[in-house]
Amino acid sequence: MKSKFYLLLLVPALMLSSCTKWIPDTQANIVGNWELVSVERYGPYGSEPIYSEYEYGEFYFGNNGTARYSDNYGQMDGSWRLIDRSDGYHDYYGNYRTGARTSMELRLYDYYDSRVIEWEFYSIELSGNHLVGYMNRFGYDYRYEFRRY
Repeated sequence: MKSKFYLLLLVPALMLSSCTKWIPDTQANIVGNWELVSVERYGPYGSEPIYSEYEYGEFYFGNNGTARYSDNYGQMDGSWRLIDRSDGYHDYYGNYRTGARTSMELRLYDYYDSRVIEWEFYSIELSGNHLVGYMNRFGYDYRYEFRRY
């Protein structure tokens, strides 16, 4: 009887300890190769797809904060980092939001060809093999969608 009782206590303990695997670790989930699949610009009259010169390359986010972008023109190297924020902001549709969010900074440089990426996404969404980052630049909001490569 005692052994069944201990077994009964052991099963829930194992189940609860395995639940920690279900808690998302955003940084660990971003590590890997990604491709930029679309960019949309949102303005006063709606959204429109735009072309950025980075749709035909590959982004790599390393687990130590290193980043790389490679395409037919060469390679850019730099860094990326996630920042947990709890301040207010205006989202992609112009609505004011409060609460916790994760933002991302990406900085890549190719000094030889004078190419630079300095992107600051005010919010990111990560779901499986899709990463979406939202950025505000030059009076417009942009939506960058990446897919795991």
